[in-house]
Amino acid sequence: MSLRTYAAFFSPNARHVFRRNLLAWRKYAWSSVTINFAEPFVYFLAIGFGLGSYVRLGGQTRFVSFLAAGLLAALPMNSATFDAAWGVYERLNTSGVYESMVTAPVDPREIAAGEYLWQAFRALLYGTLFLIVMALFGLIASPLALLALVVVTLTGILFAIPAVALGATVPYQEQLFYYFSIVITPLFMVSGVFFPLDRLPVWARDVIWFTPLYHAVNAVRPLIAGRPTVGTLGDVAWLVVFIALFMALPMARLRKKLAS
Repeated sequence: MSLRTYAAFFSPNARHVFRRNLLAWRKYAWSSVTINFAEPFVYFLAIGFGLGSYVRLGGQTRFVSFLAAGLLAALPMNSATFDAAWGVYERLNTSGVYESMVTAPVDPREIAAGEYLWQAFRALLYGTLFLIVMALFGLIASPLALLALVVVTLTGILFAIPAVALGATVPYQEQLFYYFSIVITPLFMVSGVFFPLDRLPVWARDVIWFTPLYHAVNAVRPLIAGRPTVGTLGDVAWLVVFIALFMALPMARLRKKLAS
């Protein structure tokens, strides 16, 4: 992977792409915030306090605290996936935004980098709002919980990568739903957001270890509890390595699509 790939994050054009998305988002900001915040909040109330009143975890951990930390980690996956996949598809195939950008000229690497920065911002915004709610319910045990926002931001970038690639690849918009149903929903259900994984078969835990949301959840929970470990650093490193290894793939796909 070339240095130009990483340098795209720091280019003025990537910031211009970010700013363009921000200005467009301002027109529907309230509805966007409501949609992306309401779903995890409903899970938090209905499952955390409803079902949670019947659930007991080992040790001193309350189920509502366990669930809230998992939802915080999963929030950027859902927000980045939906927004990036649909947004990239629309800007590439419908509105002609990207075609206008490359004639500016803006390099496809800078377009992708701008999209990653945009999803990082959204993840940080929604994560901050959810963290404030957790604090209001007395679920924050340590100021180290603020470091969970770093994990949330990285998770937003990480899930933006396959979403951008998907939006730049599928020929029909309806095909985006396959990714949501086959990949995102199962990840949401089995990556440790809703229940501990220690009762699963060993082979299932080994498979889940390779999924990114598992590491995001594993990194967020000890930070919320104020008890990070060396393993927490390992989970964060896993997210960073994933981003570094795969962020160029959507860039190449965008370049090919815009050149055709």
